[in-house]
Amino acid sequence: MSKNRLFKKLFISNIIIILITLSILSGMFYLMFQNYYFADKEKIMLEEAQEINAILNEFAVGDINIDKWNQELNVVTRLINATVWIVDKEGLIYSQSQQQGKAWTGVSLSKEEIKSILDGQSVVKKGYFGGKFNQPVLTVGVPLVINGRIEGAIFMHAPLTEMNKTIINIFILMLLSGGVALIIGFVLISYTSSRISQPLKEMSLAVQQVAKGNFSARVQHKEDDEIGDLAKSFNVMAKELEQLEDMRKDFVANVSHELRSPLTSIQGYIDGILDGTIPKEKACDYLKIVQKETRRMSRLIDDFLEMTKLESGQFPLNKTEFDINELIRLAVIKFEKRIVEKDLSVKVDFEEDRRIVIADKDKIEQVLTNLIDNAIKFSKEKGIIHIFTEIKDDKAFITIKDNGIGISPEDQEHIWDRFYKADKSRGKDGAGLGLYIVKRIINAHNEEIWVESELGKGTAFTFTLPVKKF
Repeated sequence: MSKNRLFKKLFISNIIIILITLSILSGMFYLMFQNYYFADKEKIMLEEAQEINAILNEFAVGDINIDKWNQELNVVTRLINATVWIVDKEGLIYSQSQQQGKAWTGVSLSKEEIKSILDGQSVVKKGYFGGKFNQPVLTVGVPLVINGRIEGAIFMHAPLTEMNKTIINIFILMLLSGGVALIIGFVLISYTSSRISQPLKEMSLAVQQVAKGNFSARVQHKEDDEIGDLAKSFNVMAKELEQLEDMRKDFVANVSHELRSPLTSIQGYIDGILDGTIPKEKACDYLKIVQKETRRMSRLIDDFLEMTKLESGQFPLNKTEFDINELIRLAVIKFEKRIVEKDLSVKVDFEEDRRIVIADKDKIEQVLTNLIDNAIKFSKEKGIIHIFTEIKDDKAFITIKDNGIGISPEDQEHIWDRFYKADKSRGKDGAGLGLYIVKRIINAHNEEIWVESELGKGTAFTFTLPVKKF
């Protein structure tokens, strides 16, 4: 299959357009010039006929002799390249210009051929003039007026063959000019078609590479036009796909690791209990470990399902009015055991005992759970967790702050990304979905969330919610 189909289509279609345009223009110019040429020739012949009439008047009154008359007549004849007849009222040709060819003197014309001229009208015809010529001629006939009376007719016959040769020569010149224009057009169209088709061809190849999983493919087109914009958009898309693929690989690796570790532990402990390796008196302790690992697996799967819902758009909010302070108290109570185990101090400060906000209560509880879980997870032994709310401009500001290990500035730029895990500073537990889910929930409420952190000194997450107005 040809790889230059677009180039061929552009090239052929443009050439066809040029050919059609040149053909139409050539035809129009040919007809226009032909009409102009014949009209101009008729005008000249009519003017010369009037000149001949004036010379005849001079001859009639004796101002010039016969030799002078013939001389003047032949000058006019050579000037317009035509045969001239002088015809009387009866249609008899009694004088003609001196030209090589048939002698017409003494030949009579029919009454129909001179009737309209004797009535004072001029005649212009194309053809063989009643079969008297063996080639087409342009005939001009005018009344012969002597002393104010019509005494006959003056006919002038110019061969059309010579005029057609002139027109054809001009038309050939037009065709040659059109041919040169067409050759130049070939070059320019070939160049422009290549400029248009080449980046699209590169983009097609890049798309095929992306379809095969090579997300590093890029299009090198930097022109400031629509194709350039398309190339930039493609490169942005490819970059995002590449990043997504990297995150997907990391996620698969992380999930595989996270699932493999508890599954290996669970399998080992259960096998040990069943085959007697683990004494019966210690079986309960190991079953508790198994229970803990299964719950960790369940949380991981829940996070993954929640992320899937967020990205599929199946994330309706059920907004209600509730006391955010009470929700915070309940969230802290759920972590009581872990707080005690780590010997943490939890300080809760509210501006008012009750503060009613408008939001999806279950989703905000999920946000609080994730943020408090992180604060506990990354706090040092005997650390302090500070949770407080403030009211500013009809907004509730909820902050969960710890004095734990902190987050580096580099990691702060990515903590909201899905699958992202700041391994060095934030531990290796989980799949890196908690903060991503938190961010999406707050964004769904059209509210804001941000982080303030310093390595070794702790982290504070703050988010806003609308307050009910009374």
